[in-house]
Amino acid sequence: MSKFSFVNKKNIQNNNFFLDQDESHHLINVLRLKINSNIWLTDGEGGTYYSRVDTFTDKNIVEGSIVEYYTNQNELNYHVHLGLPIIKNSRMKIAVEKSVESGIKELTPLSLDRSIKSSVSVKKMTSIMLSGVKQSMRSVIPKINPVAQLEDWYDIEALNIAASIESKDTLTLFKDEIFSAVNANKKISILIGPEGGFSSKEKEFIYDNKFLKVSLAKAVLRAETAVVSILSILNELMAQYE
Repeated sequence: MSKFSFVNKKNIQNNNFFLDQDESHHLINVLRLKINSNIWLTDGEGGTYYSRVDTFTDKNIVEGSIVEYYTNQNELNYHVHLGLPIIKNSRMKIAVEKSVESGIKELTPLSLDRSIKSSVSVKKMTSIMLSGVKQSMRSVIPKINPVAQLEDWYDIEALNIAASIESKDTLTLFKDEIFSAVNANKKISILIGPEGGFSSKEKEFIYDNKFLKVSLAKAVLRAETAVVSILSILNELMAQYE
């Protein structure tokens, strides 16, 4: 697989670039990159660069030149906003990374009635997202929002979908609604519940605000498994739209 790294946009001038210390260290000391090697770079803002390594500085900084420039490479043409309950750190990392690899554009950690009561580091989440971007060779780092309550996360203008163990409907049953929303440039907001399930108050909110309620499996899934499942189904469904 091609080497894929992050470059700060301000470190690009006149088709030349240099990488920061962490990225340079990884390429030189971990991947054993050689001068004249070709690498892919992303600026996380939509730009992707097929590049050549020209030199290593005395401080082991990678410098090179851009061969070709692309925009929005490997990006989905629809906006998925994931509402993710706060879970244990190790599993939160998996959920965030896999959601990025699956193409989400935006993520909000949610403080739900039965989620873990813990703080979330936006800086750490951004770092995890960057890892997912590089793994999937995307060109945009998704937006990470501060922790929110369900009522504040809810977007009345979006198509809102809730993964619910109580529903018997699959996501594919709502194909027309999803296609219609994407055609109207609406966001698709996906709500994942905590493993303890939604509280009565949250269920009432979901019902009152006409969320599409979908089943992912007969068994109760962990949050990170539910994330992978629903996004995989959505992407497969959207392949028919494209």
